Amino acid sequence: MQFANNTKRVITLALLGAVCGCGGRGSSNQAQEASPLKPLVKFYGDFVNQHAGRPPGGEAEFKAFLKESKNAERLKIEFKITDIDKLLISPRDNKPYVIYYGAMSKSPGPGGAPVVAYEKEGSGGKRFVASALGAVEGVDDADFRRMVPDAR
Repeated sequence: MQFANNTKRVITLALLGAVCGCGGRGSSNQAQEASPLKPLVKFYGDFVNQHAGRPPGGEAEFKAFLKESKNAERLKIEFKITDIDKLLISPRDNKPYVIYYGAMSKSPGPGGAPVVAYEKEGSGGKRFVASALGAVEGVDDADFRRMVPDAR
């Protein structure tokens, strides 16, 4: 129960950060801010909040959640996303994002919150990593290995 309450607090902070636009560091973060990981992590957080602190059990469950009419409409209006399959694929390396299903990472990612998703390969020597706070950061291999020691 304590884990669920802590997870809800993290997700609430993520939503506040997204609304406030917090976490930006100027134009160098434009690609990170525009990354499809932002809406993906936002909906991941919504899933956790609506399921008593439990992350999606797998891709099929997460996709079903994204396809629910209210979520699909929000994706379309807020993020201009109509193809859920494309949302789950990085446009930088054209590979599916690695998403933590079943349980969140134990390692801190951007903003110190657990990592929830990352690019499989990335681009230009960096991978985007997203945390439960909604923060997305482009990191080099050393930082990636620190944030995601159990990389899949």
